[in-house]
Amino acid sequence: MIKLKNKFIFILLFSSLFFISYYEKKNEEEKIENFTAADTLIEQKDSYIAVLEIPKINLKKGFYSLNSTLNNVDKNIQVIETSKMPDIENSNLILASHSGTSKIAYFKNLFRLEKEDIAYIYYKGKKYEYQLQYVYNEKKDGNLSIRREMNQTNLTLITCDKKEKDIQNVYIFKQIHSF
Repeated sequence: MIKLKNKFIFILLFSSLFFISYYEKKNEEEKIENFTAADTLIEQKDSYIAVLEIPKINLKKGFYSLNSTLNNVDKNIQVIETSKMPDIENSNLILASHSGTSKIAYFKNLFRLEKEDIAYIYYKGKKYEYQLQYVYNEKKDGNLSIRREMNQTNLTLITCDKKEKDIQNVYIFKQIHSF
């Protein structure tokens, strides 16, 4: 009788986790489909301001404004404070996320990217297309030098190295098109 009861509890727990995970995924997909971009980085607090998409690694995730409590690497993809949105010429949108195995490790597959792979930012009703230019590593010590061409519009993605905990990987993309 106890074994049957334990099996029932296990099945109930497993089913609950499955449905919670399914609901969270559906909620995320709905938020991405229905997001309305704010006019600036400092607008809406619980709505996405933009969406990052990288088809090669099946990543499509919205992110929040600088002033949102949800703009935090421990909750979502984080917009770094010195970022400028892609509608500003020669700007650099800098995003950071985890690369581990948790459900908030949105950048866990960035290591699969190769030079010239494509990323998109959806912002203010426009789609901005970026192409990966290069990847480099920096020591994880609280300071980060972003090496990019200042006369072009860039997207920079930052995440922890999968093998070395004191190293972070920096992915520099160049904007090649907007439509």
